[in-house]
Amino acid sequence: MNPKTDNLAQSQELKKQITDLQKKKQQLQNETQRRASWEHRKARTKRLIETGALVEKYFGLEDLTIEQREKIFQTFSEFVKSKIHKR
Repeated sequence: MNPKTDNLAQSQELKKQITDLQKKKQQLQNETQRRASWEHRKARTKRLIETGALVEKYFGLEDLTIEQREKIFQTFSEFVKSKIHKR
């Protein structure tokens, strides 16, 4: 074979490998982002469930409507925030 043809074929093969690796890199980055997002959502869900369980345990709000619960949270919101930020 002609050395020029060999070089051209090698060049095209390297370009294809580069493109394939770039696609693989992008797929891995996307997967990493999806996994981080999923972990964040999982942690948030756990935190919300735990917080809700504590609210039910200490305030016994199970029988109240969402509007009634919100009114109670609004009432105590500023007090709680002020105590948290003083730490």
